[in-house]
Amino acid sequence: MTGRLSLLRARPDFARYWWGQALSQFGSRTGDVTLPLMVLTLTGSLWAAGLVSTVRLVTLNAARLPAGVLADRWDRRTVMVAVDLAKAAIWTAPAVLLLLGQAHLWMLVAVGVLDGLVSAIYNPAAGAALRRLVDDHELTPAVALNEARSYAAGMAGPIVGGALWAVAPWLPFLLDGVTFLACAWLTVRITTPLGGGAAATADGMLAGIRFGLRFVVRHRFLRTMTLWAALLNFATAGAFFGIVPLLESAGTSGTVIGAATAAVSAGALLGALAAPRLAGDRPYPVLLAAGIAAVLLTAAVAVRPDVTVTVTCLALLSAVGPVLVVLLTARMYRLVPDEVMGRTQSAMLLVGSLLYPFGSVVVGAVWQAAGPSAAYALITCCLLGCAGLSLARPIRAELARAPAPAEPVPA
Repeated sequence: MTGRLSLLRARPDFARYWWGQALSQFGSRTGDVTLPLMVLTLTGSLWAAGLVSTVRLVTLNAARLPAGVLADRWDRRTVMVAVDLAKAAIWTAPAVLLLLGQAHLWMLVAVGVLDGLVSAIYNPAAGAALRRLVDDHELTPAVALNEARSYAAGMAGPIVGGALWAVAPWLPFLLDGVTFLACAWLTVRITTPLGGGAAATADGMLAGIRFGLRFVVRHRFLRTMTLWAALLNFATAGAFFGIVPLLESAGTSGTVIGAATAAVSAGALLGALAAPRLAGDRPYPVLLAAGIAAVLLTAAVAVRPDVTVTVTCLALLSAVGPVLVVLLTARMYRLVPDEVMGRTQSAMLLVGSLLYPFGSVVVGAVWQAAGPSAAYALITCCLLGCAGLSLARPIRAELARAPAPAEPVPA
């Protein structure tokens, strides 16, 4: 872990970027809890609370492809600062509405829509900026730090948001606004050029979208990695969804369920931090071993779905997942040219996340029809598919060779 943290000390601009993203993600995670709480308090409807979250997610995914084009076309620093300022206004608005007593459901739906729109362009711009801030040999620890940051924000944000809501419902929204302002300030202080504004993106929006999709489809490693991500996201969504109903059906107390969920989150954080040390100079054997471990862990739950086995195996699975993601994401950064990074990331994120919302639904349906063993057997089959894709030539050949710098591509 010391080696990863030393990167923050050695690269001041990367440190500003990383802390800014940490604050931004922390603010987003508090909003994930407090906005549905506000809707529920306002309407008393679980359906309405779910609607706001769903509308945000649908908007985010619908805007990904055009946003990727804009992330390549526009200056990335400008995009990141402008979006952070917009988010500060968007997430401060509920605090103002609460203080004035003027909150209505349509206003909160608008918050979700606007946040989804601006997040769609911010994410590829911020992701593409990473490679400008570190050297090639530092990409794996940098990606690992980013993954760890995401998991830490996911653990701390809901806790702080819920605590502040209990004090005064407007407080967490005010905190959200402050975190985005701080992120904008840190981004302004980055002196390294962050890229964007490539002349190659001057074509029309549809041409830019087609180019990004075509680039991913024609690149064997990126195409295989995207399919791998779709399967992995589906499987992990279902696997971690199952922990609560399984523990609840065993009569486990809410305190123990909360502790088990925290253990799973802690495992993900530790896995992300350990990934660079595990990979070393031979990432492919580590990727293969981690994929096999994931299969064995969910298979163990399918064979014996009791409390001890489930919590232990899913905590370990949560540590394995980030190792897989860090290794493949770091290689993606090395392969994709800077001028097409926004479009590539947006295309891969869209396709890779398409199955994610269905993971919990499908696993829940199988669980209800045939029990937890059948549900985790399905998850195991999906992870076997991921392991099979890891054995495929595009991933095997790419990770077995020394990484080479990406070459520019024609528009």
